[in-house]
Amino acid sequence: MYTKGIGRTILVVDDDALILQCVRRILEQASYVVLTSQSGDDALDIIERGDARVDLMVTDIVMPGSIDGFTLAAKIRQGEAKLPVLFITGTLSEDDPYVASLTRKKLLLRKPFSPRQLVEFIDWHFAGNFLEGPAH
Repeated sequence: MYTKGIGRTILVVDDDALILQCVRRILEQASYVVLTSQSGDDALDIIERGDARVDLMVTDIVMPGSIDGFTLAAKIRQGEAKLPVLFITGTLSEDDPYVASLTRKKLLLRKPFSPRQLVEFIDWHFAGNFLEGPAH
């Protein structure tokens, strides 16, 4: 039985409800506790309320509204500096220097990704491989 995720909570933020549902299912099968949010504003509220201990946030970069993934990460780091933030995207160009930097540091997973790629991406970071990424 897969047990690496037991006791760890991940907040997944994406404006696409189907992606949220799929990612939740994949990570729950990997024994993670998963919270979801369809907006940066809602995700920030979840963190600030402190109703649940969150060990990691995975956020889409491009989202509608006032808070995109980069802004959300910067706001989270202002108050919860120890909360690791990983990014997912399917729209930003590899030519963008910041996106390329995140990819090199293994802080970004490109969509579409397989269930295995997602779990390996998360597990790698929980195995002690968190790298300090710049707050955009």
